[in-house]
Formats: sequence, structure tokens, C-alpha cells
Amino acid sequence: MSDGYLRASAAGQRFSASLVVDETGSTTDSTGGSKLLGGELDLLWLRTLRSRAQLVVTGGNTYRTEQYKMPKFADLAVFSRSPVQPPQGFEHSPRFLSRVGNFPSVTAELRQLSNQYKSIHIEFGPHMLVGITRELGSGIWISSQFSSGIDSFCAQHNLTPIHRFAISDLSIAYCH
Repeated sequence: MSDGYLRASAAGQRFSASLVVDETGSTTDSTGGSKLLGGELDLLWLRTLRSRAQLVVTGGNTYRTEQYKMPKFADLAVFSRSPVQPPQGFEHSPRFLSRVGNFPSVTAELRQLSNQYKSIHIEFGPHMLVGITRELGSGIWISSQFSSGIDSFCAQHNLTPIHRFAISDLSIAYCH
């Protein structure tokens, strides 16, 4: 299958956000990360969302737990209360933006970054992500191998699925 449908679904958003969940709506797998929750299609979906972004943003805990690598086509910003090491090979790269400290409003920082970047993709943990997207008036792309996982996550975080589709074994919903 061509990834054209995935690209069309993700097009046109200044801010996008995503996460993957299991059948209960949890965002963590047995290792404490999320890599085991999605399959090949979920990885393609994440790459699709990232490919249309000029900046990928995450938090320090997510960055460390998921062992982030530098996105191919986007810069990477990490918001953390403690210092983080850039991905290997990007130690002095202007493509890696480390934001260290206590931020009164990560949303305000993201709005400021949007003056430099036309499209920003956000990948924080669930509680931070839900709060940020609400403040931005944006939604979250939630993917799962179980549509019940999307429903559970939405119920737990008072979100409504606006648009849904499924490709093979992957369910995807845009939730607000």
C-alpha cells in the first residue's frame, strides 16, 4: 500500500501530535517505552507525521526512555528539567535544540518556536501531550493495533475521536 493516504491525513497542520497505545489505552510497554506497542504500519505512520514536520519536539523523559535518534528531515527539540545528551553525531549540531530548565509554559515556548518552524510535531508523554494540545487548540493522532485502545485512551483523557481510519492491523484516530 502506498503511504499517500497517510500523508494526506496528516497534511496541513501547523502543530501535530501523536502517540501509540495498547488495547487498554496505555502508552507504555513492558520495557517502560512505547516501541513494542506498534508494528511496522505504526512506524510508517510516525515517519509520515515526522516527514511533514520541520521540528520534532519531545520531553526529556520520553527522549531518554525511547532512546531518540535524530529525525531524518526535521530538527529535534527536547524540553527537560535536567541536561540531555544529543543523539550520537549531533553533539554540536544546530539541528538539536536542548531546552533545559523549568518552563512556566511549554505551550508558550512551542508558539515561540512556531515563528521559526512552519510545522511542529509533538511527542511528549500522555499527560503533558494532552495538556499542550488543549492549550494549542490542536488534537492528537492516536494509533493502536486495537481500536479499543484508542477508545480507552480517549475516555481516560476526556478526548473525542474526530476522524478514524484503519489500515490492515492499525487503527488511527484524530482526537480532540
